[in-house]
Amino acid sequence: MSAAVVVLAACTADTDPSGPTETSAPPTSSSAATTASATATAEPVALPGNCGALLPVTDLDAALGTGLPGSVSYVRGQPLPDIGRTDRITCGYGVAIGPDGKALPPLLEISISSYTDVPAAADRIDVTTADRQSAGDRVEAADVAGSPAVVLTGVAGTTLVFAAGASTYSLTLLPAVVPPEQTAERLIAVAEAVLDQSSAPPT
Repeated sequence: MSAAVVVLAACTADTDPSGPTETSAPPTSSSAATTASATATAEPVALPGNCGALLPVTDLDAALGTGLPGSVSYVRGQPLPDIGRTDRITCGYGVAIGPDGKALPPLLEISISSYTDVPAAADRIDVTTADRQSAGDRVEAADVAGSPAVVLTGVAGTTLVFAAGASTYSLTLLPAVVPPEQTAERLIAVAEAVLDQSSAPPT
């Protein structure tokens, strides 16, 4: 999560269970089962090398129920051995350029992180949930493709976090992109589309 460094000022960075983002490619144009042993290591997970592989924009628009104006940014992070993170990618959708020439926060941000084992991934969700709850976010239980998830709602946006095997997923949607009462439902639909894409055979 090598290329030019681009800093995207993201107001939702604290909700990402995987830690800070480091390196990015410039924006491009575009409309577990639990193991019995807590120490068991997971098979290495190959994360998508671009946002089109993560989720094609047409599938994203269908799941979200609306198109996102702007560009798409792809960021690859570094391993963080202290928390067991082995890799991380972040895709920002709906990235606009502000009056100062800098990229604004994406309307939708999707991050996937891989970890050394299932317990390490689950722990990051627990830590993130506790941190955001203590910061004042509303915390609600949810379900993504049969797996437990958490919806964290704050002033800056709404984030859906969950673990699937030894990976964590974090999806953040800024306010007013969809009607407030549909936010959690749309985030879950996007998350399930991402999972479907990751399990689809290569074409």
